[in-house]
Amino acid sequence: MLLFEIVYLTAVPLLLIILFGLVSFFYWLRWDATARGSSSPLYWAILGSIVWPVALYYLLVVRPSNERRYPPTRRQGLAGIFTISYIGAMVLGVVLAPPDPFTQVLYTPVYFVILLLITYLLVYRRRYGRLPDIA
Repeated sequence: MLLFEIVYLTAVPLLLIILFGLVSFFYWLRWDATARGSSSPLYWAILGSIVWPVALYYLLVVRPSNERRYPPTRRQGLAGIFTISYIGAMVLGVVLAPPDPFTQVLYTPVYFVILLLITYLLVYRRRYGRLPDIA
């Protein structure tokens, strides 16, 4: 019974992070594409959330070539913070954790919480000059 409780207590936070991460990424990508004058922001949001190369293309090619028409709202900024923390936690879970997939699953929620605090301080509070363009 103890093993089931450990698996349950570690799987639920990771699944919530993945679920809310994808939802926030979809929301942020859609409204960022809308603010930059895209003719099909829903296209970018759906494909970018499912197919990561499409999201990379949007972030590296499409996004820098279009100016934002209006500043992000508070909700969009929070979605951007959550998205940055979500993607960063997934990358750190793969790069820094031992090569055991179970250990990576255990480390990812911890990385997410740490990155959420750091990203909040850097982006939302606007203490660093270059990161507000990301959110």
